[in-house]
Amino acid sequence: MRFAQLSVAAALVISCVFPALAQQSAPPGYKLKPTLSYENVSKDPDGIWPDDELMPSGMRNEYPDISTARISLPSGEWILSVQNGGCSMQSDCPYILALKKNGQITRMSRGYLGGNGTATLSMDYSKLFVDTFSGVETQPVGPTE
Repeated sequence: MRFAQLSVAAALVISCVFPALAQQSAPPGYKLKPTLSYENVSKDPDGIWPDDELMPSGMRNEYPDISTARISLPSGEWILSVQNGGCSMQSDCPYILALKKNGQITRMSRGYLGGNGTATLSMDYSKLFVDTFSGVETQPVGPTE
């Protein structure tokens, strides 16, 4: 009986401690925290999402909402655009990181961002550190399409 209690206690400690140790934090860089910008859109006003990636879904068959974060840097305006369509069961939603320079938009990274998460663009613009359900993921930054 005593051994069973110790086993349960040890399992609880391990399950609480190891996920905390596994969680990473992003290194210093440019923080991007998206906020709701557009609701129920079939066409992205910023021109970041292709129209065929903004499909209606759900019981009401609504188009996705788009949240964005923007930062102006010497390299241009960086825009992190996240849509709520196509989110995983863990609430990781698709994002596109784009660079707008001289009026032209270049998609620089794609992936999934955790609900209410942040992303951090590295100081040299080569990596994006993205909060997801399973922790911080590192994505390369460079033209994607």
